[in-house]
This record gives sequence, structure tokens and C-alpha cells, in this order.
Amino acid sequence: MKEIASGASLLLLIQGVGGIINRLAGGGPSWFLVNYIEALQGYEIIASIILVILGAIIGVGSLKIKDKVD
Repeated sequence: MKEIASGASLLLLIQGVGGIINRLAGGGPSWFLVNYIEALQGYEIIASIILVILGAIIGVGSLKIKDKVD
């Protein structure tokens, strides 16, 4: 479970930071998720900031998950 949370955290952080950089650099076509969600058009930077915050929250939460030793 800890690995899944850490992976999700990393993915959200990459999508968020990359989306912010992409929008500030001109917003060309890219592989960042917020560019392809029609409802977020015009709010890409805000959505990317939210992704960064969610990634950070999940990352901190994953540090508190104890590994289960069998």
C-alpha cells in the first residue's frame, strides 16, 4: 500500500509541476493531463496547483503508513 501511495504522489507531483511549467512557457501541446480535460480549459494553472497539493498530501500520508511485515 505504501508503494502505491508513493507512486500516486509522485505522479500527481509530476503532472502538477509539469502542467504549471507548460502553461507558463506558452501552453503548447504536451502530455500533461490538465491540457486534455475540457472542463479545465482556462483553469490549467489552478488545476495544476491542486495536483501538486494533492501529491504532497498523499506523499506525507504515505510516510505515515507502516510496512506490514509477514
